[in-house]
Amino acid sequence: MFPLFLIALFAGKLSALACRILAPTRGSNLPGVVALKFDRNFLSHVRGVQPGKTIFITGTNGKSTATTMVVHALREAGLTVATNTEGANMMPGVATVLIRSTKITRGFTSDFLVLEIDERSLATISQQIPPGHLGVLNIQKDQVQRNGEPDYIYQKIKTVVDSLPEVKLYLNDDEPRSRSLGLPPNALTQGEPPSAGSTFSVTAWDEQSHHDQWEVTMPCPRCAAEIDFHTRTIAGMGEFLCHRCNFGSRQGSSTVIDTVDFLAQSFTCGGETYHLGYLAPYFLYNYAFCLCLCTQLGIDGATLVRALESFTNISGRMESFTHQGKTINYMRIKQENPETLQSALDTLARDSSPKVFVLGPAVIDDFIPHYSNTFYTFDCDFGPLVDSGLDRCICFGDTIAWDTANRLIYAGVPREKIDIIDSDHDQQILNAIAACEATNVYLITWIKKFQKLKEQAS
Repeated sequence: MFPLFLIALFAGKLSALACRILAPTRGSNLPGVVALKFDRNFLSHVRGVQPGKTIFITGTNGKSTATTMVVHALREAGLTVATNTEGANMMPGVATVLIRSTKITRGFTSDFLVLEIDERSLATISQQIPPGHLGVLNIQKDQVQRNGEPDYIYQKIKTVVDSLPEVKLYLNDDEPRSRSLGLPPNALTQGEPPSAGSTFSVTAWDEQSHHDQWEVTMPCPRCAAEIDFHTRTIAGMGEFLCHRCNFGSRQGSSTVIDTVDFLAQSFTCGGETYHLGYLAPYFLYNYAFCLCLCTQLGIDGATLVRALESFTNISGRMESFTHQGKTINYMRIKQENPETLQSALDTLARDSSPKVFVLGPAVIDDFIPHYSNTFYTFDCDFGPLVDSGLDRCICFGDTIAWDTANRLIYAGVPREKIDIIDSDHDQQILNAIAACEATNVYLITWIKKFQKLKEQAS
């Protein structure tokens, strides 16, 4: 064993102990930072990590939820799992996972290594730990100041897939970029299965697709012609076909969610009925991926039924609180990402009762350049939400409140139903909510603003 590795492992374990005592919030990343200072190839020097039991989960949306779900299913089957469900999905976070699960004398001690991997970090991590299983949930718009167009990330992931000929792929059959990753270069026929893996998909639960003037599609990842979505499940996903090269979906999915019943909180897949604990439509793809992967790993059906029945997601995605007789339902989204906003809008639209819609995009300041925008809202279809029984809308924020209100007006919301608060003052926002007649309120904003509003609610 490499002397530098032993020093790095020991230093990482000391750092992990210090974090537990002094700074618990830094414990998912800092030990890995310390270990990598001593041994930059730390990951590759860990003994006992088996590619056949190493699972990487990447993509734009759903990585944390899908990772948590798979880990829960494997543990329900009695297996031990090392994972980074805290979301530390770059090199230091992965190193921290290995520090926790590696004994100096015995090496890696868990049955499985299941990791959420940042799309941009996939190449460097895979070079040190080649995965035996790679799930690509989707490749969509995200963090424009960091990633630019999704095709930039697509090429990064494709390079990794092409460099790992032995990897078992799990691809979203309803998302064109993900779906195309497993095809050989000359495969342009509809429904041809991936050359090295399995696919998962979700049957559309609503055949009536709503269209408006802002509807967008995407270029075919094979020939760059326009993709035609016959039905959509969520933004950028559904049954699709490129009429130029005949690249499409739905003919060869390994795992298909056949029916969805949101009222009964259940879905069916392969003749089995499963509990649907989370009703936002994008969660269905996490369920489909989990079933696809775990079935391939040999987890039996009864175990999967139990696992999905008892699955509890990470906190902070969908929560609620009350304020002066109003129930405020918070729906967390990634502001840098139109698909999660669309999923939230679709969830709201299924509630036909009178409701208040509160929208407050914030300045995105996680790294330079800081920015705020409404252009992602023009990638979203607000039509079903507008038709579902909006009693009132509140747009707030000190940068783009008026722009957000304009987007609602373009979608058909009467101006007299929109209150505009061009500030981030918490009490002003709560007062505007309290003044509304409807008691059912849906809030979309960033997590820190939600937490502040919840603290001040009465």
